[in-house]
Amino acid sequence: MTQVRLAAGLGEDVKEILRNRHRPQRRRRARQLGGVILALALWEVLSSTGAINRDALPTPAATLAAMASHLGALSSALASTLEAWALGMLAAGVGGIIVGTLVGRSRTADAATETIVRMMRPLPSLALIPIAILIAGLGIKMTSGLVSFAVFWPVFINTRVGVRQVDNLVLETAKVLGLKKLRLLYRVILPSASPIIASGLQVAISLALVVTVSVELVGGTGGLGQFILLAQQGNEPATMFAGIIVGGILGWALSTGFARLVDRLIPWRTQGAGGKR
Repeated sequence: MTQVRLAAGLGEDVKEILRNRHRPQRRRRARQLGGVILALALWEVLSSTGAINRDALPTPAATLAAMASHLGALSSALASTLEAWALGMLAAGVGGIIVGTLVGRSRTADAATETIVRMMRPLPSLALIPIAILIAGLGIKMTSGLVSFAVFWPVFINTRVGVRQVDNLVLETAKVLGLKKLRLLYRVILPSASPIIASGLQVAISLALVVTVSVELVGGTGGLGQFILLAQQGNEPATMFAGIIVGGILGWALSTGFARLVDRLIPWRTQGAGGKR
């Protein structure tokens, strides 16, 4: 009987611990929702009172109605943007991690590439559109290529830094235990550098979407960028804002989804910071 009571009491303690553990997350989500509601209310006040011209800032209701009436075109544009984003992220992510690892493990390669990186990294992708058109023509190849160029750098730099910061004592211990180069790489170096690499990928995800939509808008290669441009040219502000809002929701979904994936795959990333984000 005593054991049953003890087990019951322990079960209540565990439930209380779990409730306390999820309480900060609930508060944070409530604050996030409150921020969205406050922004929508401010938007409604500014547009409905005429504080800002409705031709420049339509009401949320008008934007939602435009979103519903152009659902087909928005879906097609969204799919095109996602495709270009995914291709660019895939190429830059894989390439940035591979090259960053190689450069980070070699002082000679690091010194040899330093000047090139400093020259190429600041170049804006939009300035390269004429060259990209000559190489790939107008279309998704051009867009994804420019996205790859833009987001390669944060992935490459974070990977290089992460690989170089692996503790030498850890490496020497692994070598003593018999780990050779390849196993040392994927069993010790990459796991140790993964929190910094993940931070680079997090930056790259948002940057890739910004560049994708910007290239679509300037280059007219389809997607959400062209949807927004055509709505602006057709003097349809509600439709234009519908495209902008969809782009914002897409960016939030991609960034949030990746952050949650990283928390599951690299739990020591948050543990090292006291479990806070």
